[in-house]
Amino acid sequence: MYRKWDLFYNNHPYWGIVIAVTVGSVLGILIEYAVNGDFLGSGIYGVLFYVIFQVLLVMRRERRQAKVDKNK
Repeated sequence: MYRKWDLFYNNHPYWGIVIAVTVGSVLGILIEYAVNGDFLGSGIYGVLFYVIFQVLLVMRRERRQAKVDKNK
């Protein structure tokens, strides 16, 4: 299963981020609701930070890969 996810992430890096954030958010919301019985809307800031960080990493990786491909 890990190899499939890794192949999917290499082919579609932005979709990989969307899936990871969606699954993580749903799990976090369910755990928060199960423990405290409410939902905190301020938790969205952590998710936004994570998404921006991941998008920057993907952009950086794509630029490096383009440089390597250009030099070949």
